[in-house]
Amino acid sequence: MRSQHWLRWAVLVAIGARAASGLAATAPAREELGRRVKLRILVDKVMQPTEGWATKEWMVKATAEAGFNVFSPRRGHDRPDEVRQVTQWCEKHGIYHMPWMRGSLNAPAGPEADGRRVVWANGAEQPLWSPNSDEFWAWTSRYIVEYAKMSAQNKHLMGVFLDYENYEKGGQGNLYGLSYDDLILGKFAKARGIQLPELKLAERAEWLRKQGLHDAFAAFQIAHWRERCRALRKAVDAHDATFQFCVYPAPGTPFMVEAIYPEWATEAAPLILADACTYGRPSRVLPEAASVQGNRQRLLERRKTPKERGIPHIYAGGIDPAVKGADPEFCGKNAVAISDVTDGYWVFYEGPTYDKDHPAYWKWFTWANQAIAAGDFAAQRQPRETPDSWSLDLLQRIGKPVELLPPPVTGGTVRLPTVKLRQENLLLIATKAGTPVALTLRQHPVARYESPLMWELHDPAWKRIASGAIPQGAADTVKFTPAAGGIYTLAASAGPCAYSVETANAPVSLHAGGGLSVIYGARRLYFHVPEGAARFTLAVRGSGAETVRLNVFDPEGNKAGSAQTTPKSPRASVELKSGEASGKTWSLELTRADEGVLEDSTLQLGPELPPALALDPAHVLRLGPARGQP
Repeated sequence: MRSQHWLRWAVLVAIGARAASGLAATAPAREELGRRVKLRILVDKVMQPTEGWATKEWMVKATAEAGFNVFSPRRGHDRPDEVRQVTQWCEKHGIYHMPWMRGSLNAPAGPEADGRRVVWANGAEQPLWSPNSDEFWAWTSRYIVEYAKMSAQNKHLMGVFLDYENYEKGGQGNLYGLSYDDLILGKFAKARGIQLPELKLAERAEWLRKQGLHDAFAAFQIAHWRERCRALRKAVDAHDATFQFCVYPAPGTPFMVEAIYPEWATEAAPLILADACTYGRPSRVLPEAASVQGNRQRLLERRKTPKERGIPHIYAGGIDPAVKGADPEFCGKNAVAISDVTDGYWVFYEGPTYDKDHPAYWKWFTWANQAIAAGDFAAQRQPRETPDSWSLDLLQRIGKPVELLPPPVTGGTVRLPTVKLRQENLLLIATKAGTPVALTLRQHPVARYESPLMWELHDPAWKRIASGAIPQGAADTVKFTPAAGGIYTLAASAGPCAYSVETANAPVSLHAGGGLSVIYGARRLYFHVPEGAARFTLAVRGSGAETVRLNVFDPEGNKAGSAQTTPKSPRASVELKSGEASGKTWSLELTRADEGVLEDSTLQLGPELPPALALDPAHVLRLGPARGQP
């Protein structure tokens, strides 16, 4: 079996080597990238640092030899001579160049920028020039039009890679949403013939809504964005109508979807959309095969946005080795899987150190590029060659199973209260040898997201027992008969959607050592306070307007403590004395706070407690001897 694998590898290497050698002499036509030829973009942050953040020819050569067909150095967009030189090197080595630049521009703190900085709907102002300001557009156009001139002279400068991630403090999302700055409000008021009252930044959005003007204001601002985008596209087309804009993130912000989409995407220059949802594994608790499948499903769902808009576009999923779980082999298989369902992939190449772990990542990206060039997308499913870091991460999160003592296993089926779990979670199932286990799970859609519930079952020795997927809105039962008793672990994730445990005929708890992610709160969850634990802590985390209240109840059901988050304080904790109630079962609820809305929240148990929360008081797990308990 292994000899066949290595034979297949040798064939791929030979194909890739022939492709690479031919590429240097005759690169594919630029209009073929993302169409007939899958895009393979490298945004470099690993090689450049070795040369003081300047690009050298050896980097371009190495990128081409690894099978990438677009090179985008992280720094240097503002050095025109270097941009020209890198383009010439790309031409020599048969690949293409896209300068990388941020799509935002920092604004000064003084009066020079007053009234023209980004203002969010909640009144938060960021030190960035508003997308409605002349300064923002003059800076953006300055570089991009110059690139278009270079592109007209050398087609190997194919476009620009624009990063609209919000890197400044105080942001409410990626750039850009509607801005409520003085500049655009003044223009809107003048166009409508209305007199604006003196409004604080935090009052503006609400005032527009109360006046029935918010929709008109949004349309006015979007029209302004479109006019600016149209002018830039026209200026670019005057030099090279095939010059392409690559924008991140995707599917995109309102600025992208409402203005960039219709104005920068053309038949001659399709918009390149760089999605980051596949940077790593969709869940830290899922192994490679399930993670690859989950990423594929995410891309199929997210690329519907530009398709529905009907714009000419090229869609590419991203990879970032710095993300937890994105080990070298996973990155390679992820690249193949992404390219299988999109028009190619891009790598934000950060994390590895050039003289340490770079060779391992480079090996697997080269492998992936060769497989993609050969059309061998089945390579994503080949068995692991290197140890999967997922299992080690899982072990660190949950601790050894012997540390937790299960309650009696009776085999009786219990219908459990609905607690909708979000993101990634671990279910701990107490079993008895020879007693069949049946656990019913349900996938819950959230908003417009579509994502199956992926699960994988492991025995107490961390051996994989079974895995599966539950479709959108459906329920299914995980069944198995343990050969030996103990605590089995079911890793599960529904991506952006949610899931719950409906019924169980064995004690089941939710692992909370690394944080339990839920949506819409929890009516009641149960936990054990160890004998002799004089104090214990619990903490909750919200996000922005999504807030939560934590109420804690003693064994008699009396409220013992409470804490809540606010839009300005997303974290809250409570410390309690257990007194004579140590060694007993306590409970908690997650409910609506005084401010905000009850949606996503994360619950964290203190180190004094077992890292488990039960949906039924009879299912509570206790700490075992390995944690110093009797």
